[in-house]
Amino acid sequence: MEKIAVLVDSCCDLPKEYLKKTGIYELPMQIAYHDKTYLDRVDISAEEVYQNLPVEIPKTSLPSGESIQKTLDQIAEDGYTHIISISVSSGLSGTFNFLKVFLDDDDRFVSKYFDTKQVAIASGLIAIGAKNLIDEDKSFDEVAAAVEKMCQNAMVYFCIPTLTYLRAGGRISAVASAVGGMLKLAPIVTCTPEGTYTIAAKARGMKKGQKMMLGYAQDFINDGDKYLIGIGHGADEAGGQHMLDILHDNGIQGQQEFTEQVGPALGVHTGPGLIGVAVVKI
Repeated sequence: MEKIAVLVDSCCDLPKEYLKKTGIYELPMQIAYHDKTYLDRVDISAEEVYQNLPVEIPKTSLPSGESIQKTLDQIAEDGYTHIISISVSSGLSGTFNFLKVFLDDDDRFVSKYFDTKQVAIASGLIAIGAKNLIDEDKSFDEVAAAVEKMCQNAMVYFCIPTLTYLRAGGRISAVASAVGGMLKLAPIVTCTPEGTYTIAAKARGMKKGQKMMLGYAQDFINDGDKYLIGIGHGADEAGGQHMLDILHDNGIQGQQEFTEQVGPALGVHTGPGLIGVAVVKI
């Protein structure tokens, strides 16, 4: 008999209500300051990261091998026989490849691992879709096939006030950051098909950026599509709600919708003020 667990890394920004569900396990990334290392979303919050950015921009690193092994042992102890593992893009993090080694070597489980080529709430929505299917008693093969399809039908865009932190983390070039800063532009960042960051556009302010992200969502969604929506925000809950209202006002309504604070691991690279939109077709 199959008993299926969903394993995510904390960069997926899985909504709290799903983290509380039985059968979902999260691997915390590490947030490293010069004097101490914290576990992402466990003993440090995004707000704490933002507050300290003027003093120090920390480094992020993969979940430790110890935490991966401990989590797999817990999954086995809880009686699970199969694992659907969902990771943020391997083009942005080494977690997928590191975790794959552990899963391939662990004969306690039948595992299927997915490199979503996405980041943050976009990857989280894929995990939500997987958990929903498991709760509908779909088979492991059915869930895996659906997750594969969701990975191919996902999008994320996020508008940020500055590229400073992406540059500091080596995620984007110094030239792009300098140009954006001089022109007072709010860049809109997305993931390429290969799963790396690219600048989709540069908006003149965050309000214009939100309207542009509406346009990207409209272009992505076709009549008759069923989809999940995720809104991410960087310590700006009102801005996140406003983005969701813009989508609703233009007829975009998901089967499920989530508005979530961006986690510390992404917040390190984007800073406060981010507004993001993710859509995953189901």
